[in-house]
Amino acid sequence: MASGEATRRRRIRPGWTGRVGLVVAIAASLAGFAAEQVQAQLPEEQEAGMLLPYTAQVRDLSEDAERLHIPYNHSVLIETSKPSERVQTIDPNIVFVQSISPTQILVTGTGTGVSQVIIWAEDGQQKIFQVSVEVDLTALNAALDVVDPLSEVEAVPLLENVVLTGTASSTETAERLIEVADLFMPGSGTGGGIVQNHMTVAGEQQVLLRCTVAEVSRSAARQLGIDGFLAGENFRDAFVVNQLSRVNPINIGALASENVRENLLFGTPGIPLQPLVPLSLGFPRAQLQVFIRALADNSLLRVLAEPNLVAVSGETASFLVGGEFPIPVPQGVDQITIEFREFGARLNFTPVVRGDQRIRLHVAPEVSELDFSAALTSGGFSVPGLSQRRVETTIEVGNGQTIAMAGLLSDEVRGVASRIPGIGDLPVLGALFRSVEYRRRITELVILVTPELIAPLNPNQVPPVPGEDVAAPDDFELYALGLLEGGPGSAMTPAGDLSPTQETASVRTQPEDSGVHGPWGHATESD
Repeated sequence: MASGEATRRRRIRPGWTGRVGLVVAIAASLAGFAAEQVQAQLPEEQEAGMLLPYTAQVRDLSEDAERLHIPYNHSVLIETSKPSERVQTIDPNIVFVQSISPTQILVTGTGTGVSQVIIWAEDGQQKIFQVSVEVDLTALNAALDVVDPLSEVEAVPLLENVVLTGTASSTETAERLIEVADLFMPGSGTGGGIVQNHMTVAGEQQVLLRCTVAEVSRSAARQLGIDGFLAGENFRDAFVVNQLSRVNPINIGALASENVRENLLFGTPGIPLQPLVPLSLGFPRAQLQVFIRALADNSLLRVLAEPNLVAVSGETASFLVGGEFPIPVPQGVDQITIEFREFGARLNFTPVVRGDQRIRLHVAPEVSELDFSAALTSGGFSVPGLSQRRVETTIEVGNGQTIAMAGLLSDEVRGVASRIPGIGDLPVLGALFRSVEYRRRITELVILVTPELIAPLNPNQVPPVPGEDVAAPDDFELYALGLLEGGPGSAMTPAGDLSPTQETASVRTQPEDSGVHGPWGHATESD
């Protein structure tokens, strides 16, 4: 039996081996055919001098994106037609996505800005949304209408910012609207978005300030003083000198070299008279000379300055009419530099146009002139003093109203009486031994300001300027009559002068027709 089983195994092996060989032969044939195809293709590409390129394609997802606007801290629900496999947002700080069901996705704006939301379906299809999260301005616009119903201002979102556009009724109102808009910004007070002011202010914003500085100063002085000397007929006996008033120094005394035996001689040169002595009386035979200062002085000073200046609301304007005077400043040994200080009529002011045509002004007028009575002499230079009227304050008035922003009423009295005790108290004779001076000064000063809202004029509306009607005198008026200004029929220009004539200078044109013609400008073909 064992030999029979061995015989069957030997019979089976030849058939199985044949089938295996057939399979191996087929596989080898296929492998050889593939190798031949590859070897045949490679030489063709190598002969062409190139290999297959390695390429990559970029797909801009925003091209196919659908735009979606979501207010800040608001949500929208996206419903899909097919079940969604996955959803993703580019910036979760701006957009938060949540899958509620396979076909519903909740999108919430958590921060202002722009982001993308991509949804993948189960079959691999994509849907892209370009999401813009902006501030909800519904409540802000309602608040702006409540703050100022007269203004036509609208808040427009721009990314994380807010732009205020339209017309505000006044500058003050525009500032309040900006403050209200700041309260509605996300992260207010923590560096969030900003409010851009693109509003315009209704009405005129240019202010003309008329300033008047008026001063009247009156002073009166009365003085009486007597100085003198009396020697008598014999100077050797006695002499008297009175210098109580100090109007003229008297130097009389015994000479150190010789004795005085004769009478005093009067003549020139004698005791010099000072400028303060208006009257001197002498009696040579009586050896008497009297120096009298009797003066009644009245003075009047009137100052009137009316500077006018225009400025735009919120800007500072400066105006000065006057000059500069030099001041020597020592810099070292034998070194002096010169500095200049301004004087005259000056006006500085800053207007702010507020609501109801109210104007707030920061104004600083000043009027000064040189005062040589307070001059200082140093190093051979005489530097005059300054007499100033200056004020600086902030006021608020209506358009066209006038207010006295400063004023002064000063009444100064000064009296001095000097006498020799006893004899100076006598009614009549005592006047020779006393000196009296009485001064009184009254000053009245007022500063008025009047602001006005103005608009510019067209050229044909400008009135004649100062000096426009001044005519130059002709030869007869100048040499024969001594006139420095000609009459109405005089020639405007001397011979040989190329200045425009009176007829040419008085021509006024419309703005669209304005141009320069004649000797100073271009000429057209018709000219």
